[in-house]
Amino acid sequence: MARGRTGRELGFAEALKEINELNRQYPQLSEARVVTENPDPDPTFLRVRGSWDRPGIEVFPSTPVVLPKAKKQQPTRLGLARWLFSEQNPLTARVAVNRIWQEYFGNGLVATSDDFGTQGDKPSHPELLDWLASEFRDSGWSVKHIHRLIVTSETYKQSSNLTEELQRRDPGNVLLARQTRMRLPAEFVWDKTLAVAGLINQDIGGRSFRPVMPAGTTGFKAGRSKWDPSEGRELYKRGMYIQFQRTQPYPFLMNFDSPEFREAVCRRDRSNTPLQALNLLNGPLFVEAWQALATRILTEPSRKTFEGRLVHTFRLALAREPSKMEYERFRKYWNDRLDQVESAGNKYDDVPQLEGQRANELLAWSGVSRILMNLDEFVTRP
Repeated sequence: MARGRTGRELGFAEALKEINELNRQYPQLSEARVVTENPDPDPTFLRVRGSWDRPGIEVFPSTPVVLPKAKKQQPTRLGLARWLFSEQNPLTARVAVNRIWQEYFGNGLVATSDDFGTQGDKPSHPELLDWLASEFRDSGWSVKHIHRLIVTSETYKQSSNLTEELQRRDPGNVLLARQTRMRLPAEFVWDKTLAVAGLINQDIGGRSFRPVMPAGTTGFKAGRSKWDPSEGRELYKRGMYIQFQRTQPYPFLMNFDSPEFREAVCRRDRSNTPLQALNLLNGPLFVEAWQALATRILTEPSRKTFEGRLVHTFRLALAREPSKMEYERFRKYWNDRLDQVESAGNKYDDVPQLEGQRANELLAWSGVSRILMNLDEFVTRP
């Protein structure tokens, strides 16, 4: 015969349930591994022909002989760090500023940013590379100083328009006679979409989040782990916080050439594929974004006319105003869209109503926003 639970046991169960609920609500502490030096390190040997069970000569910690040696060599991690940033070792500063330059111009002053050795390319502007490296070191290794130095230079502020003469003389833009058009990295596309739509969550730090997974993409993974989307404002965090699951990477990141988390890369590939266009057109985030942009345009009180709203939409999405031809084409599209929605009758009754606005206007401006956010110009840095 089963024995019923006593009042004391029920009270304990309720208290335990309440404690567990409080633990879930309480911010979790971050953990970091700590590395310390082993006072009695094991000897290290070269392996004869790479065989693990055939030790050869013993080797000791040191810096590569082809590079300058520090004044005081210390076979510790701290000694290595001091050697990396010593004045006798210019390589660290050169590699760092070359990668910063690469992010602004598409290619570094040394094109092979992952190889500064004898197999790598020679710098296209060696004096400029040396000067930037010296500025970086003399500024106290201030990354902000180098960024400001580059973006305020006349070289960076050039137009990316390509003339026939430049195409003939310098197709790779080695001479830096123009700016380089580049498609934005995956995380930047994500951030720009959210920012333009007015949805972005600017919180810094915290755990990674899981966006809504497109339908039909959850059945091609190994293991039993589930992809449960995050909720609330977490869904609108910046792209750098998207969780990268090894057995099922988020399709948007892969389509826009994001490297896998287990790979350390110095530069990203930039491809142009139909999957990217389909992602911008049908991805869950982007569908929500162009609808949110339409709502934003209609609810901002300072703009009531079609012209004012269209100019504002262009400024938000493309950072410029529409040309005369673009204005006329969008005006015609907007009118046609209004007529199309009105002729559909009750087909769009499920559209959310905005105070003081008709549903057909929301749908018309959603179409305008969708067009602008699917242009190549939207995901390309001019």
